Amino acid sequence: MNGSLIKVVARGERGQALPLFALFLLIFLGFVAMSIDVGRYVWARTQMQAAVDAAALAAAQSMPSQTDAAAKATEYWMDNSGFIRSQGTNVQFAVTYPEGNKAVRVEARADIPTWFARLFGVDHWQVSASGDAESQVLDIVVVFDISGSMCFDSFRQTETSGAYMMSPGRLTPAGGFNFPRLAANINATQTTIQLNDVRIFTSTNASTNRSNFGTTFNSTTPYWQRSASGLRAGMIMIDNELMRITGVNVSTNTLTVQRGQRNDATGVMTTATSHAANAEVWANRTGYSSTSDYCQLASYYTPTTTQNGPAQPFDAAIDAAKYFTTLFDPTYDKIGAVRYSTTAAISQNLTSNFSAVRGSFDAILWPAGATNIPHGLAVGRQVLDGPGKRANAVRVLVLVTDGIANTYCGSATYSAANYNSTSCSTGSGVSTAENHARQEAQRAANGDIIIFTIGLGDDLNRQFLRDIAAIGGGQFYEAPTTAQLDEAFEAVAEQTHIALVR
Repeated sequence: MNGSLIKVVARGERGQALPLFALFLLIFLGFVAMSIDVGRYVWARTQMQAAVDAAALAAAQSMPSQTDAAAKATEYWMDNSGFIRSQGTNVQFAVTYPEGNKAVRVEARADIPTWFARLFGVDHWQVSASGDAESQVLDIVVVFDISGSMCFDSFRQTETSGAYMMSPGRLTPAGGFNFPRLAANINATQTTIQLNDVRIFTSTNASTNRSNFGTTFNSTTPYWQRSASGLRAGMIMIDNELMRITGVNVSTNTLTVQRGQRNDATGVMTTATSHAANAEVWANRTGYSSTSDYCQLASYYTPTTTQNGPAQPFDAAIDAAKYFTTLFDPTYDKIGAVRYSTTAAISQNLTSNFSAVRGSFDAILWPAGATNIPHGLAVGRQVLDGPGKRANAVRVLVLVTDGIANTYCGSATYSAANYNSTSCSTGSGVSTAENHARQEAQRAANGDIIIFTIGLGDDLNRQFLRDIAAIGGGQFYEAPTTAQLDEAFEAVAEQTHIALVR
């Protein structure tokens, strides 16, 4: 009797458990089904927002052309919305142009069909996203290094003193002397060589010597006999071979030379080799003592705005700075220019007349002087705070240099007052100059100025330029060669052009 009762109770419990199990299984499957559909919704929403943001940023770069902006937005939407377009229905995509700084708004929506949620009466999810971007209104100043080292790629140092560089001098007669060239081929063993004109090396007129070779040669001692600290007398260079003049015969236009001389700047001996007629005969030239005229004396031409140089990397840097202005829109943006060497000066206040900005670069005829980066930063800040300043503009300072900060304003102790004008009494020293520059960069950053730095060539303190950019909230770009300058300027333009503003 008792055993029969127990069996009846057990069968009853099993009968109650089965419906409960089925109920919980149904609920569990419902959660699983919902999680799959919810996951599809979340993925669709994430992809849609990313696609919309990419489209908005791309479109903003094409403004103010709304046609180009719409085409670019559509291109980026198609590239980034594959899941939406393959899985969704009623997909909508639109580009509009709200009021603002070259603003673009991209909006999208779609219905994403559900798989399991429809069992509960939900047959689709609706997803939508929008993104606003604007190509920002910019006030930009290019702060441009015009120190004497900006012609050193064209002319090389061969003496222990960095005040002297080998160069050709004027193509047209300077001091009445013809541009010196070989008059005939020479072989590797000749020690008597004929030129078209040797008088430039024998002049005893101080002003003529100064006009041909620079301030250090302001002497009646002729070039071929003139020596100074770090300078050997009578050094010339033909192609890559250094020679030393030991005698001059004006009547026959010949030089007696010692061949294959040492480059004292590098410590490397040059090799005596043959040279062809008409090869240029280079000489040491300088100008650092007072007038800083080395680069203009070294070049082939008397400098003008239409004929100059060669003076590399100066020439290429000027061209790159002019190209930089073409990356912006004068309808919205303004650009100014500052040049700096021993001190800084305003070349052009903020203007939307980009032709005037390019003209201000062309007006810099040759590089000369030391490298006062802190004053360059200070005068750049003055331009951004000066005529043409706009309250709604993003303020950008682009510092370009090929060297190391070595000059500053005032004393070794930094004083902001020394950087409030375009004139200053200068001191020299790398560590002090860099300290002043960091403080001037901070002063600019405190005024909401973003600083980008571009370092040209190899003679750079890269960490210092990174520091200046970091203080200013920008970036440091390196251009080891002049061929990479355009890329550096393009990178700055891309960084400053656009922003998501949602």
